[in-house]
Amino acid sequence: MDISALSESSFSAADWINANYRKYRDENHKKDSNSKSSSTSASATSFIQSYVAKLQLYVQQVNYAVEESSQQVVASMPRISKEAATLQSDVAMLQQKMSAMRQEVAAVQEETGGCMATLERLNTLQSKLQAAKESLQESDGWGNLLAELEDCFERNDLKGVCDKLTALQKSLQAQEQLPGHAERQTQVEDFKNRLEAMASPSLVQCFAESNLEQAQRHVQIFASIQRLPQLQQYYRAVQKNVLQQQWKQALELQVVAESQQTIPQQQHFLTLFYDQLLDHCQRQLKWCVQLFVENDEEAQSQPFLVIAELLPALQPTRDAHILQLLKTSNERLELLAQYAQANQNFVLHLSSTLEQSQIKLSPELHRQLAEAVFEYFHKFIQQYPRLEETQLSTQVDRLLSNQATPSDAVRHLEESTRKLYEWLQQACTRCASITNDLALCKLITVLNGIFKRQLENFSRTQRQLSLSLGAAGTGTGTARSENWSLLQYTMSQLQCLADFQLQLHHFEQMLHSRMAILANKLQQPVAPNEITIYQTCEPTMHKQLLANIGDYVQRRAEATAATSADSLGVFPQIYTTLKTYLAETHDITLNILLQPIEVHLAHIRPPVEAYPSPGINMPTFSFAPQESITQIGQYLLTLPQHLEPLLLAPSALLKQALELCNIKYTQAIPCADVLLSLVVDQCCVMFQAQILQIKSLPTSSATQLSVDIEYLSNVLEELGLTINLQLSQILTLLKADPDQYLNLSSGCEPRLVTAIRQMRNIISTQ
Repeated sequence: MDISALSESSFSAADWINANYRKYRDENHKKDSNSKSSSTSASATSFIQSYVAKLQLYVQQVNYAVEESSQQVVASMPRISKEAATLQSDVAMLQQKMSAMRQEVAAVQEETGGCMATLERLNTLQSKLQAAKESLQESDGWGNLLAELEDCFERNDLKGVCDKLTALQKSLQAQEQLPGHAERQTQVEDFKNRLEAMASPSLVQCFAESNLEQAQRHVQIFASIQRLPQLQQYYRAVQKNVLQQQWKQALELQVVAESQQTIPQQQHFLTLFYDQLLDHCQRQLKWCVQLFVENDEEAQSQPFLVIAELLPALQPTRDAHILQLLKTSNERLELLAQYAQANQNFVLHLSSTLEQSQIKLSPELHRQLAEAVFEYFHKFIQQYPRLEETQLSTQVDRLLSNQATPSDAVRHLEESTRKLYEWLQQACTRCASITNDLALCKLITVLNGIFKRQLENFSRTQRQLSLSLGAAGTGTGTARSENWSLLQYTMSQLQCLADFQLQLHHFEQMLHSRMAILANKLQQPVAPNEITIYQTCEPTMHKQLLANIGDYVQRRAEATAATSADSLGVFPQIYTTLKTYLAETHDITLNILLQPIEVHLAHIRPPVEAYPSPGINMPTFSFAPQESITQIGQYLLTLPQHLEPLLLAPSALLKQALELCNIKYTQAIPCADVLLSLVVDQCCVMFQAQILQIKSLPTSSATQLSVDIEYLSNVLEELGLTINLQLSQILTLLKADPDQYLNLSSGCEPRLVTAIRQMRNIISTQ
């Protein structure tokens, strides 16, 4: 029986009994495998009896062990109590000894404190006396050092002067407590100046010749006298002088190229100098790494500091020379784009060189380097919008030409719109290449004026169409043919206007994308080795640019929130003008279609003399429509065959233009039917106005007009249309008997009721 499980923390009596029972059963099964008479109950009984007996024996043993342990503990308790009392008395005695020792230590410290202070004072006096002794010794040797130093100066012994001056500096430090230290310090500085003056010719020569060995010796000399910054100034002065000469040579090559009319050389003189500057910088970086102390990044970054100090100090300056070239050039924007590209390529290669050198520039030097490259070009960025306006205005002026015929004018509009947006895309490309879009907001202002000048073409063409309509005759086949031609021209004009507006919408989207990118570049921090023109913007200009972009974003949000807004907030006035031109062109289209109707309606008069006296009533069927009204009916019946070829399957642009002109074109019916309905509506209005101009209307004339209106109504029914409500009411009032006039006029407009009653001379019974 395994009793070790009884002491486990997760002991389970049931599991333990079951496990032992299975083990017991398996053992008995092996022994009695040949016996078939054994039973399970007998086995369980035997297991219980056996294990109960064992457990009872185990419990007895445990009880015996516990009793024996208890007796031993009881027997040892007096001894433990005695030992605890002894330990307590020892602790009390130890506490008394420690207290006595603490008192003794305090007494000793009190007795020896004064002695220690005296020893410290004596030690300090000894140190001062030793320093004074050394100072006196150095003072005695000061004169000897001065004499030896003067001797080295007379012999031009640079190394000897350096060694003696180093010793003199150490002696000066030792004499710091003696009187006259300031005078000796000034004397040492004078010797340093003389050493620097003596070393400067050879120093300049070794820098000019890139003599590394000689330069390293000079670095040691200047480092020993703590004048390494002055040596770096000599280095930068020599390198700037060399690069200044290269700049003058580049300009001389440009003058030669100009005299020989080699335009590419004239255009790329700045690129040539930048390439020389990069090569020089890369060579000097390797040289400075070998020259100066390792891990001294400030000293090793001297070639970059040379560039930062050189470019603003070039003579003549870059901006002055470029201005001279621009004055004599007819391609100013192209030249500026090339110079801007030269600047951009230079900073890209310079950033790459900086990254490869693994030199981390200070933030001040990093910004100074960017300003040295781009600062001069900001004045050209300010001038760019004016130059761009001049070029675009010149181009647009060539488009503002008078065309002889309306057809030529409309075709010219299509061509001018295409050319205009090509020029605008080129202008935006130039804005990006020359100004990195820093002048984009000012360019938008320029483009707004350019669009207004281009819209003069549409206005001029509309006036030409209107004049052609007024000059065209009415009544002959030739005049009718001219009207149909004018109708085609107005449709083309509408399509041109829609095309212009669609391209304007895409152009605005492109400008918004460009402004979003510009705002992101202005706001994001500059990368460690990145040099950009955006970090050279003045705070005022930077703030103004972001404010302007924010205004355009706000306008776009407002335009988007407005119902049926086409503009994105960049050129809202241009959209307004375009909508006006669309409406006017559509009115011209209606006038072309209504002109024959207007002419025929002008001939409608009450034919009093053609019929018997008013006292004789004649049947209605004896009246025939007047010739003018029948001509109007025939004209309206022929309109669909002329409109359907133009509007049966209109282009998307023409459909868009028509929808902008009238909301009825948005219905799911053919545009030709909509235009025909508009013509019919206007025809009814004109017929109504013509009738209301009649002063007196006898009964026969009223009958004649009612027959005319009924004829027009029948014609419109064949076209699937109806006369308007006012004309229908006029028909009712014209057909009403005088004695029933009041009753039949119920529901009609009071204005029409009064007018027709006065025409027919019906006496009011009210």
